[in-house]
Amino acid sequence: MRTCFRRYFEGVGHAVFGGCLAAILVFTAAAPLAAASLDLSNLVLNNHDGRILVRFGLAIPDPAPLEAVFSEGGVVALRMDARLSVKSDYLWDHQVAEAGRMAVVRKTGDGYVVEPAPAHRPGKAGPNPSAPVEPVEPVSPLASGTDLAEVLRQAFGEASLDLGAWDVLKRGESYVLVLGISLVRGDVSAFWRNTLFFWSFEVMPKVRYRLDFTY
Repeated sequence: MRTCFRRYFEGVGHAVFGGCLAAILVFTAAAPLAAASLDLSNLVLNNHDGRILVRFGLAIPDPAPLEAVFSEGGVVALRMDARLSVKSDYLWDHQVAEAGRMAVVRKTGDGYVVEPAPAHRPGKAGPNPSAPVEPVEPVSPLASGTDLAEVLRQAFGEASLDLGAWDVLKRGESYVLVLGISLVRGDVSAFWRNTLFFWSFEVMPKVRYRLDFTY
């Protein structure tokens, strides 16, 4: 009897291990291509009608990693988050504002479309960069067309984030603006993200930019 139970649990263990291994192999086949980049230009922070507005341009010179995801029937999510903090000479900087945006890039027939995800209010709380992309109601696309490079340029060539009211800035204070941009698979469920926590679902490596200034 003990032998039977041992064989049973060994069989279950092999089945579970085999299932996880198969899943890993599937996602390994969908791994992002190397040597691609997210390029930032013209990062500025200014006062726009009493709001802190972060403006920048984003370029994706090599869209091949996106094409690889689309060829598998997947979608891609571009996430942008900005954090503004008072610079501190001791310990950590004190965050005063945060904002984020997310857009979904998908292939539709012979063309491509970029759609905005639900907006998050600017302030001290923003989107969770590790949260999976949730389905959204139909909205007006940011850009669409048959040339992926041109669609990406139209959608992200001039981007901005609203960090909230300008009056949170104090004269004479030194600040740090950190902008993070990531391009991830948008078709991976929360279950697989949690199960394969050791696996990266990035389509391109995440990048961070820092801007130091005194008001």
